[in-house]
Amino acid sequence: MRIGQHDLDLLNGTLVHDGERVHLRAKTFALLSYLAKNAGRVIGKDELISAVWPDVIVTEDSLTQAIRELRRVLGDRVLRTVPRRGYVLETSRDDRVAEGPPSVVVLPFLTVSERPEDRILADGVVEEICQCLGRYGLVRVIARHSAFQCRPEDIAPQDAARKLGADWFVEGPARRTAAGLRLSPALCETSTGRQIWTETFVVGDDGPAEVTTVLPHRIITRLTLDEQRRVALQPASSSADMTAWRHFVAGVAALRRYGPGVNEEACAHFRLTVARDPIFALGHSYLGLAILTIGRYDASPQDVLNEGLALALRGVELAPEEARCHTILALARLWRRQVDAAEFSARQAVQINPSDPDPLAMLGYVLTLRGNPAEGIACLEAAVRLNPLHPAWYHGDLAIAHHIAGNHAEASACIQRLPETDSWKETRLAACHAALGDAVGAARHLDRAEAMTQGWDAQAMIDSWAELEHSADRSYLQREVALALELRRHLKSTPKVS
Repeated sequence: MRIGQHDLDLLNGTLVHDGERVHLRAKTFALLSYLAKNAGRVIGKDELISAVWPDVIVTEDSLTQAIRELRRVLGDRVLRTVPRRGYVLETSRDDRVAEGPPSVVVLPFLTVSERPEDRILADGVVEEICQCLGRYGLVRVIARHSAFQCRPEDIAPQDAARKLGADWFVEGPARRTAAGLRLSPALCETSTGRQIWTETFVVGDDGPAEVTTVLPHRIITRLTLDEQRRVALQPASSSADMTAWRHFVAGVAALRRYGPGVNEEACAHFRLTVARDPIFALGHSYLGLAILTIGRYDASPQDVLNEGLALALRGVELAPEEARCHTILALARLWRRQVDAAEFSARQAVQINPSDPDPLAMLGYVLTLRGNPAEGIACLEAAVRLNPLHPAWYHGDLAIAHHIAGNHAEASACIQRLPETDSWKETRLAACHAALGDAVGAARHLDRAEAMTQGWDAQAMIDSWAELEHSADRSYLQREVALALELRRHLKSTPKVS
């Protein structure tokens, strides 16, 4: 995008003036990115603060400082203040250097039903629509995780689409009728709110296959993007048994919750899914994931690792065009320490559905463990763009990638965005502070790590990190932890000046 005398590249995260890269603080660049994605629209201060500082509480001064920094670079005429309303970045679509594909968000339906399970059913339909829409490869689909944090009961659909940076949005009601769950989705333009298409579907006893096939194709055709595909894509994995599908969506919902017994509840639903429909690929894959989750992932006993891998392989066998099956297989292979095979499966998932951010993030993590953190960071940042309200584990994976890449300030910032801390995270923070020459910070985080876990051994923790493929990466982290320990010893042995 051309902004005044500057070129903004959102994909690579750069701002260039006369061939020279302009340095901006991370939050200032994030502010510029959000303004650029909403160029020409007046954006209120609260929306900007929520978009740029989603995980922390800041005052308006932080926004003012970032605006001041942008104006020093871009000038007052490009970034204007609209009194009592907010700020607007002045540019036009003619200034855009390279247009990417349009972005679409499928928002959760407003469910009107006396049955609590209907909301879970409607949410499951939305997820399948997102998956099928992403497989066309012609639009950028905002992730389900982000979309579902903007429920229609809490925020107007058009405002939700603006918040998520989508060009188009799909919204509508879901009502229980005698024939089944009636859905009335509408495709709307975010900038104007104009509705360009609406239709009614019924999810009955034969499952959601019709709506998850027809609705994505309707969106593609209404956006005149169907030149490459005249035939609607069928769901990669579906079930005509409504009972099996209900158990499946209930299992997925349970697996995403936190609390005692939720993983066991999910596992029970997935077992009932495959019992009702033995050829439902996603049922097998998610059953394998639930079993591995209960077994504690890579710490699972060997027989559990084998069972999880076998179920994941069965899912891919039944539906080789289902990205989620390949993603779960990548996880099962990673937890078996089959990193080369895990990378292959993750790349398969990304190729099948380039709009699904979780396989992208997964690929980024695997590449990092394989000694390629630069490409890993690129994948993870692309996943963040698809999933702007992403789960916390994205920060954790980005922290590891930045740390192994030697970006210690960025790694430290990512770790501190995580909602919870533990000895492992505190030790990595200590290593980052040591590498940055901050002895006091290194000592503070080492002290916290030891206070959290009796007998904590920072070096042993790094030594036991078996997921790293190359010993050179482990040695690099060992040196940083050793430096943190040495800085703390020196700090504590130095007499304090009264």
